[in-house]
Amino acid sequence: MDMKGLFKQDAFRDYTVRKATDQDAETVIQILREAAGWLADKGIHQWDYYLTDEAMLEINQAIKAGTTYLVENQEKRAVTTFNLSPEQSELDISVWGNRNDRALYLHRLAVDKNYRHKRIGKGLLEWICVNSLLDDGVIRLDCVADNPALNQFYVNAGFTFSGYVRAKEIQFSRYERPLNA
Repeated sequence: MDMKGLFKQDAFRDYTVRKATDQDAETVIQILREAAGWLADKGIHQWDYYLTDEAMLEINQAIKAGTTYLVENQEKRAVTTFNLSPEQSELDISVWGNRNDRALYLHRLAVDKNYRHKRIGKGLLEWICVNSLLDDGVIRLDCVADNPALNQFYVNAGFTFSGYVRAKEIQFSRYERPLNA
């Protein structure tokens, strides 16, 4: 599925959204590692995995699967990365149950440290929701339940809390939002 397979357009504000390629793997992992380190410094360990070398294999697999995206500024510098897929991952199934409805699953939304506090994350979530080609569907995401700031961020971005679930020994909060609404 190409870019047009998920979105109506690739322009987001003054940025461009595109699928990551094999050559982008280091950039993606760098953004994720910086975000994981920033969270760890705040006592939040939800992304400690991305500080390990094992994470690179997972990132490469997601890039090859075509589910990893980059948001670039006008100078082609990556400012954000995220994963988005209409297919449920193993984690999605453990969090949401095995579903056959029309949904996109969002993971690993991370903003480059130099672009934090510019409302890119919230704006990108809105852009994904209104630019999706998936009609009458929802976007789903999960986050650790013990990160109140992140949970509030998703509520403020228009997502509805869909309950708590324990998966892989972690308590998750589930959120969803209608697409194109």
